[in-house]
Amino acid sequence: MKIARIFPTKTSMSPIDRDVYFGPPEFFMPEYDEVHISVTFTWDIEKAEWLKKQWEEVAPVKIGGPAIQGEPRDGFRSGMYLREGVTITSRGCPNRCPWCQVQSPLIELRNIQPGRIIQDNNLLACSRKHLDQVFSMLQSQKRIEFSGGFESSRITDGIVEDLRGLNIYQIFLAYDHQNRLRSLKLAVQKLAKYFNRNQLRCYVLIGFNSDSFDQAEERLKLVWDLGLLPFAMLYRNLTGEYPEPKIEWKRFQRPWSRPAAIKSMMKGKLN
Repeated sequence: MKIARIFPTKTSMSPIDRDVYFGPPEFFMPEYDEVHISVTFTWDIEKAEWLKKQWEEVAPVKIGGPAIQGEPRDGFRSGMYLREGVTITSRGCPNRCPWCQVQSPLIELRNIQPGRIIQDNNLLACSRKHLDQVFSMLQSQKRIEFSGGFESSRITDGIVEDLRGLNIYQIFLAYDHQNRLRSLKLAVQKLAKYFNRNQLRCYVLIGFNSDSFDQAEERLKLVWDLGLLPFAMLYRNLTGEYPEPKIEWKRFQRPWSRPAAIKSMMKGKLN
């Protein structure tokens, strides 16, 4: 069956093969048996409904994805809705953080698909048995990225030993709230023995609740001082709205999401 896959928003994780589209049908189209519109973000639902109407003349259309159906519970198809090299071994998260849209319970997928980029919501919340299977799969991978972000409080000496045996490109941690600072510091102490700043990155949530530019900048600089490369994640609510003033927040975020710009800003503070 030949399937056209449509995505309302293009991200760094989107597939890019010839049957992938990010808008309405082109003038000359191949023949397709079905059209699948994959919706990751709730704020893209309206655009997805519009795209459905545009693609109905090409082939029967199905709309799905986490924003429509919640986290899938029936496995992961490598290269289908995420680009080649990305894999997901578990779905959901047990934490229910108020700023996070992932509210589905944690489930461990039975069949682990090979891949060097791990995009699980909270991999370290999985059982030891599952983690052993994931780390075993990663033994044959190169330039491994844990881009889903590790929960700092779950990083143990045993986890660090597992990571030491892998070909690591980068590991993302997360600093979502000031009460997570202690666990972040402890995690960095363990990881920094074997990994450097270019390998250790940290998502830093900004703009949530009553956050200010000064407070956000303080957290980002603190993460740098810990020996991590910060990555500012600007909060969006379920309708896709950014915090106000949105233009200023976007302008503030931009340099803090680019490694070269961050290193330039922090010049003179390099270790």
